Amino acid sequence: MIQSPHSKVRLNTSSEGKLQEYQRLFSQYNVLVEATSVDIDEIDADTVSVVAHKASQVPEGVLVEDTSLDIEGARVGVHIRWFLDHLNELQGHKARWISLLAKRVQSKIYIYLGEIEGTIVRKRGSEGFGFDPYFLPHGEKETLAESKPDRLNARALAISAFMEGKESYIVDPIYKWEGNWQCD
Repeated sequence: MIQSPHSKVRLNTSSEGKLQEYQRLFSQYNVLVEATSVDIDEIDADTVSVVAHKASQVPEGVLVEDTSLDIEGARVGVHIRWFLDHLNELQGHKARWISLLAKRVQSKIYIYLGEIEGTIVRKRGSEGFGFDPYFLPHGEKETLAESKPDRLNARALAISAFMEGKESYIVDPIYKWEGNWQCD
């Protein structure tokens, strides 16, 4: 197990399901998760920009996360909430679940990536939340709502990258946004 220089992290989320999952995943590293809840309007942009903007809006060192779902032939990305009702229409399409964790340290945003490849299938299973019942990881027989081991969990992989100090991106903060917003 990786020895953590962190004994506690602060995570900004309003999702009780995500908070519980992050608490469980970080506990494997003996790290406590303290929740903050800064309400942040989300920009309509690529996933790296979305999470960089979020990290720019909270106090330095607070973790933020963003989840996206890339589906072959569909423009879902960061708009998962709006596509949940239509996932059955995308059965058989290849998909990629991306989870990004980010934090601002001084004048840079450090972003940690976790991703899982899979396929969209008919809704199966009752555990998890969001698109879990529709996402079948490659090589598996059960959806994420039927079984979600950490090796098939993009959030777990992003946390592992964070704990190992293996950032995928280092970008400048986005304090001001002049483009579209996700609620537009």
